[in-house]
Amino acid sequence: MMRLTVPSWVIPGTYLENLAFLCRQPAIEGVELLFFLYDPEVQALLQKEWEGIWELRSRFCFTAHLPEPLLGVHEELVEQILPLAQHCIFHPGLPEDAPALAGLIASWKSRFTLSKDYFLVENTRPHRLETLLEYLPDEAGICMDTGHLLMEGTTPGAFYRRFGERIQEIHLHGLDPERARSDGRLPDHRPLHPEEPWFQEMVPILAGFTGTVNLEVFSWEEVLESIAALHGVGLL
Repeated sequence: MMRLTVPSWVIPGTYLENLAFLCRQPAIEGVELLFFLYDPEVQALLQKEWEGIWELRSRFCFTAHLPEPLLGVHEELVEQILPLAQHCIFHPGLPEDAPALAGLIASWKSRFTLSKDYFLVENTRPHRLETLLEYLPDEAGICMDTGHLLMEGTTPGAFYRRFGERIQEIHLHGLDPERARSDGRLPDHRPLHPEEPWFQEMVPILAGFTGTVNLEVFSWEEVLESIAALHGVGLL
């Protein structure tokens, strides 16, 4: 059975404020700690709240989303979260940076003696994942992001059939271009709607998926909408 997680920002507030809120939500089994940016402000916040985050390791399974672009200076972050995060997600970056990025991931895996699928590379823009995979081991793990696929016109079902067992985590969210035009947010990272064909195609896939499913939306109201969609098709 899939493990249901959400990002560490579903209400306005810090890591610990979000975790305190999520502790009261029994359907949520895990949290993806977001480090899209790792500037001095985020670094200071993490150090301040680390002890409290660590104390919740028996309540949540934790994963982490590493910064983009991922650089050697982020080794400090990787080393700190290693004892806590079950795996880390990273973006493939620009195609011309693929050899250097693959080398960085390999060096961390060797230095910290990590499993082959501790770092999961996420599909983002067209061709970036495929370019990076040319420089990674054949067994390298993948995080499938449904919203990114829909943005590029690829069905998540087709992507899953292509990469199969290499997919260890799914970032599950939809598109709403019409709402994006009115609220100014991105068209993806939107709640699930069970009537959409791509989602219907994903239902049997999700029913047999045993990895992490992250409802990657950024408000609790949208998490609830997505949970209702999963309930509606019998996945919860």
